[in-house]
Amino acid sequence: MHKSSFLRMECLIKQYEPFFIKKDKKVNVLDIGSYDMNGTYREIFDESRYSYTGLDMAAGSNVDIVPRDIYHWEEIPDETFDLVISGQAFEHIEYPWLTIREIARVLSPSGFCVIIAPNAGIEHKTPKDCYRYFSDGLAALAKWAQLKVHHTSVGGVPEMENYREWMDDWNDGCLVAQKEPAQSIVIGNPFIDECRVPTYGYFDTYRIWEIAVRRACKKFDDKRPFALFGAGWIGDIVLDILGKENVKFFIDNSADKIGKMHRGKRIITLHEYLTRFGQYNCLVTASYNATLAIKKQIEDKGAKCETLYLEE
Repeated sequence: MHKSSFLRMECLIKQYEPFFIKKDKKVNVLDIGSYDMNGTYREIFDESRYSYTGLDMAAGSNVDIVPRDIYHWEEIPDETFDLVISGQAFEHIEYPWLTIREIARVLSPSGFCVIIAPNAGIEHKTPKDCYRYFSDGLAALAKWAQLKVHHTSVGGVPEMENYREWMDDWNDGCLVAQKEPAQSIVIGNPFIDECRVPTYGYFDTYRIWEIAVRRACKKFDDKRPFALFGAGWIGDIVLDILGKENVKFFIDNSADKIGKMHRGKRIITLHEYLTRFGQYNCLVTASYNATLAIKKQIEDKGAKCETLYLEE
């Protein structure tokens, strides 16, 4: 899960919470696509007020229900949940109209659903990558399932002062909808504006990264082998640009990745790298906000690195 998705889900839940919170009992929440991949939404929901259940197509961390049929959840009775949420799942679902139908079925009367799905971003098959969503597309799914649409947006931000942490290459598309009988909700828009990261298609996007890599490389003093800090999709692109023969290894902070091989390169800890950092050119290959944190982390240890982003 990327940070902007968590922030948007948290914001939308707080905005609409007065309309589904209960005084006398907990709100039953179902999370579609709940598998813990770099974080979950579970921590948004206070256990004193919410009862959280995770559903995914495979067993694993943060998964409570694995339905036998992913388009017909016979394990869940009708009208069971007061709130159904989903993030980073609908782009992977081949037939999302069937999924939204099941969401409507398991929602209690007047129950809410909050869905976040990417509007942009590179192909990432887990195991399939089928769609990108605009506001109209999310609204169409909700209306097809006879849900009342309360909110749609793409790349929404609640304020412009600290908008950067809300921006991401995925340009999160958001939907808030309600099962009938629906309320007439009159509240302000949770997002004051939409800030979308421009997308130009894969070739041009690759070219943008290539320019950023070449610019960063000019700042290194010599042609030592590279150490890439960030074993994710940005690191994959940079590895292709630099050439595998010029990259020695990846560095990463994730305990799940450390010690494993990625694209034929070993992933090591920052501590291990610092024992020999003078032998390599370290290039941070992460999102903008992560890069800022990693750069500080490295410099606080007395080492140096370069980044893919222009310094402000």
